Amino acid sequence: MRLRRVLVLAGILPALVALAFAVKVVTMLSHDRDGRSGFDDGSFLAAADEFSANGSLNWFEPWITAFDEGAARHAEGDLEDALELYVTALADVPAEEECTVRINEALALESLGDTAAENGDADEATGRWQAGIDTLAEGGCPTDSGRGDDQTADAAAVDQRLREKLQQQQQQQQQEEEEQQNQQQDPQQQQEQREQERKERKLEERNDDAIEEEQDYEESNQERDYSQYHW
Repeated sequence: MRLRRVLVLAGILPALVALAFAVKVVTMLSHDRDGRSGFDDGSFLAAADEFSANGSLNWFEPWITAFDEGAARHAEGDLEDALELYVTALADVPAEEECTVRINEALALESLGDTAAENGDADEATGRWQAGIDTLAEGGCPTDSGRGDDQTADAAAVDQRLREKLQQQQQQQQQEEEEQQNQQQDPQQQQEQREQERKERKLEERNDDAIEEEQDYEESNQERDYSQYHW
């Protein structure tokens, strides 16, 4: 009887483990299905909660839970929390999906940089845009993304856009600094600078006139009939 009970228990335990695993899988699929449905319907916070519920259940691919929740919070406009979740996802994302996470991370950083620029915080804007460029570069995404040419092209487009924004911001800052320097000049310096600019314009006009006269002279010589000077 004792041996029989041991054998019965030995058979029950694997069955219980299998049942628990099946329940876990069903629960995960349910949360994932409800999360995707909410995302498609625009209920991003509800979707984020559903994806988050899988955090303790998805033992094999935890990056998916973090990425899905990050994407939902990203769509809702909660960019800071989205960034934290993308960083979590990058900790164990497989190589072929790394740029999937990094492109979303760069897009979130771009949006934060745009907001900072609109609010007049140039340093914050440039820092965010540069961080977006850096995260794409770390994964080699603009040149060789894990999902192939289409994803590589997407990453390259984001990278180029960030670089253009960064360059425009730097040019704007330089222009503002020059304007501030001009405003700090005293009236005498401003007058001298205007006089110097006037002289430079006058000199350019004279040079242009001289070039035109030389061209006219050369053209007149080309059309001139020299046969009358032949003997």
